[in-house]
Amino acid sequence: MSTEFLATPLQFLKGVGPRRAADYQKIGVFTLEDLILRLPRRYENRADVVPIASIRAGQQVTVIGEVVGSGVRPTRRPGFRLFELVIRDSSGPARAVFPNQAFLRDVFQPGQLVVLFGPVEFRQGLQISNPDYEVLRDEGDEGDATIHTGRIVPVYEKAGSLTPRIQRSLLHRVLAELPSDVDDPLPPSVRAAHALMPRRDALLAAHFPPVGTSIEELDAFTTEAQQRLIFEEFFLFQAGVLLRRARQRGERKPKPVVIDERIRES
Repeated sequence: MSTEFLATPLQFLKGVGPRRAADYQKIGVFTLEDLILRLPRRYENRADVVPIASIRAGQQVTVIGEVVGSGVRPTRRPGFRLFELVIRDSSGPARAVFPNQAFLRDVFQPGQLVVLFGPVEFRQGLQISNPDYEVLRDEGDEGDATIHTGRIVPVYEKAGSLTPRIQRSLLHRVLAELPSDVDDPLPPSVRAAHALMPRRDALLAAHFPPVGTSIEELDAFTTEAQQRLIFEEFFLFQAGVLLRRARQRGERKPKPVVIDERIRES
């Protein structure tokens, strides 16, 4: 059961379909196992979301609010424009500024719920400067914000039309259905010798870390879960190298022995 589940082609996963499966295939992801072994590129601690009214210059903050307005403003520098976004939570409004990114006016729409993560500066008032952003919910859409906020969230590298938010939802769904007896390529003796955690536990913690996990360790890939999966990757690589060498030795034909007739006759 576990083997069949991991070998399932991605296009059969709910929410994927042919187009998104093709985007994944371009980066070498074909099956559910390929998907869950593609780890996040970084993490954000959205369990520490702060009220907008509490932000101060010099902080690095995560805020969540509803889009109430946006616009593009010219500057004194020729050809250089600022995209400004205004969001609001229950405590008040905040302004975010994105340099030379006018295309964002097609991304943000009034009524969306968005998360912003970035530095706070004082420039003609408080502003969040060039933050990372993510649309959590469009207007009228209930969405699944609990996957994307109130916790440490994984951030995946964008792949075609697959945004980090879409990928996070897909991974959350797959991991929720991951069999309890998921296949482990590491022999029990190897796991015991290196005190490695079970593969299923490592996969869950590497994608959706428990609250309290160090963001610094996560971004450095030094948590117990990440180290276990990295060890697995190197173990399988080395096993593959040894297997190829063994096959090559087996395929070598013995060289014919040439006997010098003069030596034999003497």
